[in-house]
Amino acid sequence: MTAGVLMAVEEPGGKVVEVVAGAGGPELLLRRRDTDGPHLRAPLSGMLTASTGRPWRVEPAFGDSVRVCTAGGTVVVTAGLGPLSARLELAFAHGGLLTLTTTWRNDAEHEVTDVAAGLLLPLPTTDAHVTMPGVLYNGNPSSDPRRKVPREGFVGEEHRLPIPAVNAAWDGRYVSLFAHPTPARLDDGTVAYGSLGVVRSPGLTVAAMTGVIAFDGEPDVCYVSKAEVADRPVGYRDLGPGETVTTRHTLDWGSVEPRGLGFTRLVRTDLYRDTGARPLSRDEIVRLKTNAMDARWAGEGYLAYDGTRPGKPRSYLYGWTGQCMKLARCDAELGLEREEPERVGRARRAAAFYVEGSRMPVRGLRHGRHLLDEDRWEAFRKDGAAFVSSRAHGETVADLAELALRLREAALPVPPDWEEAVEDAAAFFWRTRLPEGVVPLGWTPDGDPFSSLVTAAGVACVQALLGAYRLGGEKVWLRRAEEVLGHYHRLYAATFERPFAHATLDASGEDKEAGMYYFQAAFELYRLTGRETYARWAETAADWLLTFVYVWSPEFDEGSTFRRRGFQACGWPAVSVQNHHLDVFFPTSELMEFGLMTGRTHYAERAETILHAMGQGICTEPGDWGFHVPGEQGEGFFQTNWQRKGEANTWNPSWVIALPLHHALRMRKVA
Repeated sequence: MTAGVLMAVEEPGGKVVEVVAGAGGPELLLRRRDTDGPHLRAPLSGMLTASTGRPWRVEPAFGDSVRVCTAGGTVVVTAGLGPLSARLELAFAHGGLLTLTTTWRNDAEHEVTDVAAGLLLPLPTTDAHVTMPGVLYNGNPSSDPRRKVPREGFVGEEHRLPIPAVNAAWDGRYVSLFAHPTPARLDDGTVAYGSLGVVRSPGLTVAAMTGVIAFDGEPDVCYVSKAEVADRPVGYRDLGPGETVTTRHTLDWGSVEPRGLGFTRLVRTDLYRDTGARPLSRDEIVRLKTNAMDARWAGEGYLAYDGTRPGKPRSYLYGWTGQCMKLARCDAELGLEREEPERVGRARRAAAFYVEGSRMPVRGLRHGRHLLDEDRWEAFRKDGAAFVSSRAHGETVADLAELALRLREAALPVPPDWEEAVEDAAAFFWRTRLPEGVVPLGWTPDGDPFSSLVTAAGVACVQALLGAYRLGGEKVWLRRAEEVLGHYHRLYAATFERPFAHATLDASGEDKEAGMYYFQAAFELYRLTGRETYARWAETAADWLLTFVYVWSPEFDEGSTFRRRGFQACGWPAVSVQNHHLDVFFPTSELMEFGLMTGRTHYAERAETILHAMGQGICTEPGDWGFHVPGEQGEGFFQTNWQRKGEANTWNPSWVIALPLHHALRMRKVA
């Protein structure tokens, strides 16, 4: 043992935990034998915190009360924190991960109320890249500054996090703190969990608390809906004399470069064994979703909504929430598979209706909605103005190309104007790019970029460029697709300092849907070129997308629908840093195909879990989950204190039919 080292434990993989003498008392060092210097150095007194009374505060242990010893390879730290004492045990577990077990005890002879205790990891920098899965990505730099979304000073409930962890990366190094959520069922039947986040104390500090929360540094403030917060003091504990509260966490550390890829260490750390729910087979999902799709058919397309809703007239909607063209792809696939020509005919009619009717005066630009009862086409609207979304337009044109290719594969004729529509759109996408080389957020009806804002929304248009290449065989489209995706890679995926954002029309920030299309385009380029570079790009994007996917299943309050029906969140994707709920929008089948094609089989396994998890909430008989048509499913499932925890809504735009059906069909075919 070197001079100044009071004690040390290490594991075969090279991780070392040392306790050294410091000016203010003993300090903890986390390092690796193959790396110079420590990954983390922190005074032990600053790692333990407890306060009493409201609002909660970060109050470190008394420095002169800290004691350290070893017991059979375990470092044991004890400290005093006012009327409480704390015991922190650090020991390596299998796989080189460090387990931290912390117990706070009331040493007073009276009850201590409103206790907020926790474990702190003060970082050696004020500029770490911090990832909290589904919630916080490097401070959410693309989120609209006028909207409330998590940024610095956010401590959230563990059940808000798909992977209950925080990763901080800087200077080629990372530290990840994982929680092992343990539900506490309170007397009123509600369930409480611990909390995780990042605070300024005064520097940048990862905090694992016993349940208290904060937003923008304000304690007891909860993020409760889209860009909305509310005062909500939760997580406080009352401890009687001698009563204790214990938490368990796992710590991992190592090297990562660039620092923005620290999230890859979160999805590849195998700590959680939840296998998710499997209420329906692939065939049952296909049967039920097909029934719902059939109920949406309205002569020339598929209704965007179930019947007429206030403010939602009967319409065909293309891309984003409507997915009329993807439903046509599903109908065609079913028709070819089952030898049901009427389904293929419906798909043809839906595509032809779009190609013939949606043109705008600018060649290559198209409307995204048709109002049936008014028999007219219209664009989306954004900020009160007509707006053609690059995400929705690119997605629809890519689906049109895929439909044409599938019919051609089946030796069926494809109308020439379909291929012309795809090429016209691809040419429009190419010539209207921003100076940065990417497609704009959208366009005005005159074909001008709607905004100069650089976003990842238009990455869906890369797939349309690839569709033009696959349909016509002209390599110029392949080269252009490679060039455009290269610009997106440089802006977003090379470092992830500014992650994918702005794909959805009802949010303004980092969201999984923006990353979906990059992943799909990179995977398609790998399929077409065989270049391993694109496989690596797709792999990193897949890992980023998987930070939105639950690896565990929180418990729910007594009386809630989720508690009554045994809903399991494991396998469900969350939505965005703004919208903290679950939905079925995910590239599930592409993830499986990518895993199988590249030998990265863990992606295929995750895709299976995801598909089957999404079988929950599907109406199996009239009245089930609040629907009258079997196969219908709600758009939002609320697993946390964001809107109605433990409940699902009955808002059912047609993408909730299209996406699960599309992926179930593809995955059934692969199987």
